[in-house]
Amino acid sequence: MTRAYKETYLNDAMNNLGDMLDYAICDLGYEPEKFYSQFLESEIAELFGIGAPKFIAGLSGPELAIEVIYRTEGRRPDGEVSEEIEKSPEYWAGWALAYYQWYTACSFADLQKRGLTISRVLEMYSVFHEADLSKFVSAADGIIKN
Repeated sequence: MTRAYKETYLNDAMNNLGDMLDYAICDLGYEPEKFYSQFLESEIAELFGIGAPKFIAGLSGPELAIEVIYRTEGRRPDGEVSEEIEKSPEYWAGWALAYYQWYTACSFADLQKRGLTISRVLEMYSVFHEADLSKFVSAADGIIKN
């Protein structure tokens, strides 16, 4: 299987997508489905998914969120980034989704259409956030196949 970018960028990509969702949802107060829809509409999801360096490693997670909002709303929010020590469920959802998108080489939009929504991933947090990532992958595969 051909992946969009080298595994050496994967950790940065996972952290950035996690930080993007955490900032947008936890710090700026966006509803998860609304913001994720904006992410898909903004073209950033597509560029991230094909490994555009600016989006997988060049911008921070909050900068990605700001760019999504700018492209979909025409404004740049200026909310402060919280300094939480523990990672939020929203962070984990973005982190896991970035891995799964890279691993499967499916677009974020295709994953969404096939049932792997942000709400569904957030619901998986309590079961999978401390488990090996392969457990999440197996569960996500099951969602995609149904």
